[in-house]
Amino acid sequence: MSRELDRQLLAKLDEMTPALVRSLRILDPRGPAGLDITLNQFLVLSLLARKEHFGMGELAHQLGTSSGNMTAMIDRLVRSGLVERGRSEKDRRVVQVRLSQDGSDLAERVRRATQAGMRRIMRKIADEQKRAFFDTLTAVIEALAEDRPRLRGRKPIQKVLKKAARRTG
Repeated sequence: MSRELDRQLLAKLDEMTPALVRSLRILDPRGPAGLDITLNQFLVLSLLARKEHFGMGELAHQLGTSSGNMTAMIDRLVRSGLVERGRSEKDRRVVQVRLSQDGSDLAERVRRATQAGMRRIMRKIADEQKRAFFDTLTAVIEALAEDRPRLRGRKPIQKVLKKAARRTG
């Protein structure tokens, strides 16, 4: 049962990782697993590995970034040969993004390396603790997701500082 539980929990972790990393920024911003890509580029690859294609707006929403930032990021990933961009067959106005073969290979390599590392860690932890950890992690992600809309209404710190400077100046 322990191996089956590990398999199920690793699949669950694989689903949760983008939300957790995006919320907590726990990976090295210089590139996950020593890769020459940014954390957000890694997250795009990770999302695309789970779904055949995404629209640009949907990707931007998933990562909590602007469509302009997403376009620039996708431009870099297209130039590096990791993703492909095309028009939707249903609506030619919609730009869709999908993994290239190189991008798919890279995403799979990173997923395998991540799971291998997690397996090494999980072997040292009792099943009851693993379940408690994943239950807690799920609750944390749900709590972070509930707080996101409230945080979006906040002004960026630069705007707050400029406004304060105008009042005092």
